[in-house]
Amino acid sequence: MSSYSFSPQFYQHWTSAPQAVRAAIVQELTDITTLLQTDTPFEDFVFSNHDLDAHLDDLYSAHDKQQAVARELADKEAAQKAEAEQQRLAEESLEKERLEQQRLQEEKLQAKKNALEEKALAEAEQQASQETQVEQPADKEDSVTEVTKVAEKAVTDTVKNEIDKDSNKSLAETKPNLANVNNINAVGDTAHAHSAIDLSLQDTELNAAHQQMIQELEANIDDYLTEQMMQMSENLKSWLRAEVTRQLSEK
Repeated sequence: MSSYSFSPQFYQHWTSAPQAVRAAIVQELTDITTLLQTDTPFEDFVFSNHDLDAHLDDLYSAHDKQQAVARELADKEAAQKAEAEQQRLAEESLEKERLEQQRLQEEKLQAKKNALEEKALAEAEQQASQETQVEQPADKEDSVTEVTKVAEKAVTDTVKNEIDKDSNKSLAETKPNLANVNNINAVGDTAHAHSAIDLSLQDTELNAAHQQMIQELEANIDDYLTEQMMQMSENLKSWLRAEVTRQLSEK
């Protein structure tokens, strides 16, 4: 018994053929097989399809029409989807643009509001400052005058104490050298209280050596007091600045 194998082209054409065409061919083969049976009367046998070629043409034509309708529907659906997607993108773009414009408008309004608030605050502060300056000039002037008086009194007391201290120190340092000078009296105990040194001189003739010694001591006292007064002046100026600043800041 011989065998028959289909070619690859036949399998490709067969599988790609419409289902109705394949069914018609199978039916034609079935009719041939039935006709070849010994118990089938040849004169009375009728094929299912009188004209197979015409029937296949009709089937292919119907299939092509169905495919065309399907493609048309698919194209129409794709076009609708594309149009819907394009519309969606356009709406999203418009919404983004609207939101951006709204954001810019809100920022502009907020900036304008902040500027108005800052301007109003500055005007209020300026008005309050002017009212304060108008209502309290006398109090401020009195405060400055009071602080000035306090500072002057403190400076006066300090200068007096420093002069007393330096005077006593100078007398203490020069006392050993003045021990041999008979025409200088002792300093009274009331020098501190009156902030002055009371010296009583006797009419005594001094020799040249004594006069030279006195001149040297006077020069030493002048140098010492000059240096001390300069230092005291700087200290008093620094203290005065600090004290006046502190008094003014407390008012």
